[in-house]
Amino acid sequence: MENHPHRRVVFSVFTWLIGFATDFTQAFAFRVVSGVGEGIFWPVAMSAVANYFRENKGLALGAFYVGFDAGGAGGSTIGGLSLSLTSGWRTAFFVAPLLGIAVVAGLFIARSAFAEADTKMGTLALGRDALALVKRKEILVIMVFAFMATYSIAVWQSYLTTYWNSVKGVDWAIAAYGYAVVLVSGAFGKVILGRASDSWRRDRMLIAISAISAALFSLFFYTSSAYVGFALALAVGFVSSALFPIMQALASDSCDGKTGTALGLTTTFQSVATVLSPIITSVFFSQGAWKAITLNVLVPMILVILVALFLKDSKRAQKP
Repeated sequence: MENHPHRRVVFSVFTWLIGFATDFTQAFAFRVVSGVGEGIFWPVAMSAVANYFRENKGLALGAFYVGFDAGGAGGSTIGGLSLSLTSGWRTAFFVAPLLGIAVVAGLFIARSAFAEADTKMGTLALGRDALALVKRKEILVIMVFAFMATYSIAVWQSYLTTYWNSVKGVDWAIAAYGYAVVLVSGAFGKVILGRASDSWRRDRMLIAISAISAALFSLFFYTSSAYVGFALALAVGFVSSALFPIMQALASDSCDGKTGTALGLTTTFQSVATVLSPIITSVFFSQGAWKAITLNVLVPMILVILVALFLKDSKRAQKP
């Protein structure tokens, strides 16, 4: 897609067309097409970043994830402002896709560099390449790690403000501001720890970060102090968010040049976890089963630690 940025325009157009939909069926169809484009875009974009910044891919992927978070926050802000100013939902779908123009412009500018990197390291491929990677133990372990880590963190992030309000009695506005600060903390963690993974063994870093995250989750849920809880939330955001860029960098190192395919597999497992986690947690939430929600965060993270023990950073295995 980096070599054919016009395809990004096509998917942005379908997002724009949602604003013209006359019924749910049309809006749903347009969203499905734009969703397919977004699903393809992320692994291809990460592959381009990882291949171009080969020796600093941990830092680069950390920065990429920060951009992803900033885009999500910006999109929500644009949508909210559009709704409040126009009292209609259509305007948001007319305005937000315009940001795709900046993306396309950037891809045109950088396309030669990305093309050179892809020529050296490989591009996105499906079919036999994907099946071949799945059969490799190191890739399969990373895929399972991606699912479990994403599930645990997605549950925690999705219900953090609700937990603060319903369990700790924190005002909704304060809880929302607190969540925003946690996201900022996570952005720093992705960049700082992602950069550290360019010098240290990524498999060992993932084991350590998973263990620290599980410990922080436990302390967060069982502390009675609101101030201590907020400090722990900041620590959780900083540490746990770094799992993703480091994990993707390790996948890139372990795929023998099939970077796009490998990252397509890991992001697919992340997407499945992102869909399942709120569905399962909402059942507990509707029953007021907060202890079950706590376990729904802690148990997967403990499993992440066990899975991380089987990760292998073959690129740095010979380094002290």
